[in-house]
Amino acid sequence: MMNKENKPIVTSTALAKALNDIGVNNETIQFRRKTWLYIEALHTISCKAKGGCSEIYNFGSQTEGTTTEGMHSDFDVLQCDTSWPVITDFADWQSGRRWHSFVVMDMSTPPQCCCLQTVSPHYPEFLLTEDPLRGHYKGAQGRQFLKSTMFHMHFKGMCNESGVDFVPHGPALTIDKLKQSRGPSLAISEETDFVRAFHCAKLPEDCQYLFRRPKPGHWPRQDLLTQLKDSGVFVVPTAPVENTTHWDPLKHLATLTVRTHDNSHELYWRLSTNLIERHLMFDLTMTQIKVYVIMKMIRKEFCKPLVGDRLSTFHLKTALLYCVEASPLWIWEDVNLIQCLQICLQTVRRWLKARYCPHYTTANVNLFAGKLQFNEFPILIELFTDMIRNDVFCLHNVKMDDLGYRISQHSTDSTHELPCEKLDIVVAEKTFKYLIDFSCVYLHLLGIFRSVDTSQVMSDHIKFIQILEKIQTTSSEKNRSIVSIVLPFHYSIQAAMKASLCIGQNQSLPQEIFTLCDKSLTSDVTSSRLKLASLYFVLRRYEETDAILTQVDALISNKVIPLSPFWGFKYKFDSELLGRQKEFIDILQNSIALSTIFSRHEMNCVPEQLVAEFYRTVTVEDENCRNLVVGRSFWMDLAVVDSKTYMYYLQYLTFRFTGLISDKDIVFQNFQDHVFSDKDMYVPNTFAHVETSLNLLGHCWELEGILSLAWRCYRLSLSVQPRNNAAYWHIFKMIGRLIFGL
Repeated sequence: MMNKENKPIVTSTALAKALNDIGVNNETIQFRRKTWLYIEALHTISCKAKGGCSEIYNFGSQTEGTTTEGMHSDFDVLQCDTSWPVITDFADWQSGRRWHSFVVMDMSTPPQCCCLQTVSPHYPEFLLTEDPLRGHYKGAQGRQFLKSTMFHMHFKGMCNESGVDFVPHGPALTIDKLKQSRGPSLAISEETDFVRAFHCAKLPEDCQYLFRRPKPGHWPRQDLLTQLKDSGVFVVPTAPVENTTHWDPLKHLATLTVRTHDNSHELYWRLSTNLIERHLMFDLTMTQIKVYVIMKMIRKEFCKPLVGDRLSTFHLKTALLYCVEASPLWIWEDVNLIQCLQICLQTVRRWLKARYCPHYTTANVNLFAGKLQFNEFPILIELFTDMIRNDVFCLHNVKMDDLGYRISQHSTDSTHELPCEKLDIVVAEKTFKYLIDFSCVYLHLLGIFRSVDTSQVMSDHIKFIQILEKIQTTSSEKNRSIVSIVLPFHYSIQAAMKASLCIGQNQSLPQEIFTLCDKSLTSDVTSSRLKLASLYFVLRRYEETDAILTQVDALISNKVIPLSPFWGFKYKFDSELLGRQKEFIDILQNSIALSTIFSRHEMNCVPEQLVAEFYRTVTVEDENCRNLVVGRSFWMDLAVVDSKTYMYYLQYLTFRFTGLISDKDIVFQNFQDHVFSDKDMYVPNTFAHVETSLNLLGHCWELEGILSLAWRCYRLSLSVQPRNNAAYWHIFKMIGRLIFGL
């Protein structure tokens, strides 16, 4: 057995360097925060543009930046209903609003909980009725109280319609990961905890604990405290209320409240200070963030096998905030990282011994209540005691992100063969993928596109655009910037739908359509330009088609990244690109070539061969396969083409019609080189929607009269994507021509 004197010591310097290498550094954390705040605002804007009354928030480690690649943190999404204000004073009642809820707290409500009594929409008085309203229960004298299960019932119905599984998890509904073994619909995402909430602009009495209890004064600073007071509080559903304990430090008296297991939890709503906690976390220094990340690693590696998730990251966050408040600022430096970590672990151990974990912002709350079981406290106390006594030697055994290996070897290598200097790029790639996913306007138009009537879809979409344009002119600078990113995509969709309708009705195209096309060209490098080129081709305006395709060809370079919002990354980010620290809109408009996407409402703007893509689901087996990828399979109703593929395909067709045979042959060869990695056309390259590229290349071989190679392309397409593949239609047509001479 190794003597204590011979144990390798975890030094603060080695630990700080290892954390910096795995993405716990200022650049990566700020990038994460900026990304998720952008996504948060984008979701809110899209919801309001569709006529909703909700604000979307992304809370937790993703937005805080307190995660690593190996931590696999989930996503915490809160949707706040702004149409139903929660008030603590009748002076805040607003006329013209439909409903209000009044916060009711008394001796019977559990800690951190309240009841919501409904206020009349017509005058500032409580609503009294003989019978309970829908989603309410009736209290004394006909008083109407909102049930905290109202959101769960609504969300359950939505999930059942979509086939999405969820598990109640406290006030949240945890949406399970979607897993698909192979194919372009692969969408393995982290779990999402989804919470519906109301917002109360004024802090209830219990939530003012942070501002009234004694504090050293150096943190939180006075200007931060002023900002926190204006954050308000969310009111969220609560889980079944467990037995609770309360410690009175003045009387040195502990009380236990025993609660029976019934439906009483439907009466209560929980007060949640997420915004206050976000502001506090954003104000922490880098060393403090590092301490918190290490504590989360310790929890997951050493505590979770013993007590599951009952000792949560929120317990550790609370300990960190109290320690930052109580300790002098000069301690929080990287050279003292181990010392700071021990201070936090000692705080957690002290709370475990007392069986009491105080809430940082809310009075009379024991965060251990309903979490840890009685027999688990001694186990954790012994674990933390051993860590503190041994100077957190256990960090040498942390497998997550290879932390133990890194601090032990002082090496820049990783057992996962991922060098430290590459990790920031990996994080940036993954985070940027989320940006693209959530920026994809088709994700926000699913409801609008459900209508079969193109005229109705266009009308609804115009209203959507008009609201976005109003937000762009009247909102904050941040929201204006976000709207300027998504509006060009909407202009492109609207232009294509209008053009498709006109073409289908044999009408000439008004100038308005081409004006919208011009406004759409700033979307990304290629997609809107290729949609315009496709429109010109269908109109047989080959000179304009050739001009746009020549421009696209000049814009696409090795540093332009082809990307589909419906696939994972198939290309690596260029480190130089990320090193320039450009804004997302700059990268999108100058360095990203999104796949070209058409809906069925734009069908008349695409060549005939591409129409089959809208009908890729042929058999019952195809439909069943789509059902396995719920939430992401909608793209199969679209025609989605890789940018280079569509450029080469349109160029080939254009030169074929204009009689430029030599140019056609050159483009055709470039097309083949793009699709195949070998000269014998046996191994397709790996990129987004390669099966569609093979289908279009097969069509070119058909036009060349070499049916054997066309057949090979279609067969290869089916080997890549056996189900939901338009190649079946092309094969049927080939066989029909051979048999019937069509």
